[in-house]
Amino acid sequence: MRYFLDKRKTAIGDEIGSKITHTYIEIEFPVDDDSSYVIYVIPRNQNSAFVATCWDHTFDKLVSNLDEDTFEMIAETWPTLAALLYNGVKQLYRQGALIVLEDLDDGENKWFVASIAGNISFSSFKDLFNERMQEVTQLVLARTIQLSRELNENQPNMLNAISNGFMKGVGTAVLAGVASFLGIDPSDA
Repeated sequence: MRYFLDKRKTAIGDEIGSKITHTYIEIEFPVDDDSSYVIYVIPRNQNSAFVATCWDHTFDKLVSNLDEDTFEMIAETWPTLAALLYNGVKQLYRQGALIVLEDLDDGENKWFVASIAGNISFSSFKDLFNERMQEVTQLVLARTIQLSRELNENQPNMLNAISNGFMKGVGTAVLAGVASFLGIDPSDA
């Protein structure tokens, strides 16, 4: 499955593109002439589906050492990420959640910003993309864009993180790896 922001494959001009597979529907929303947001509709059962954007392994390192201090730093720096993580742990999908799902193309577990569209019908494209599905798709896209902007714009205060014990039990190399992975310069304090 493709990362949430990718080169266009099916979207032409301003038109939304789509690809239907045996296990999901991939929808492209044009961003510019070259790229699009990629959203997936993944059936859960006969009457509901995950609506999700793929974040690949973006959060693997960050949450591998998730303790109270780390979560506090995340909540302070990236409140959208904290809310989505919380919703994912508590299985509260209504406002969007960050969850791990199996990538149906390669079988790997990956991170997805997701919500659930319930009480839907898969009998036709028209039935599937009803008002409820459109609301959930808009929610997932909005939360994805919000999270992406937040991660790009906000950097953790490294001095606060150190003084709050963030580095306790976490090697400097791991912290540098997480910072590098998230595009953060750890020397900026």
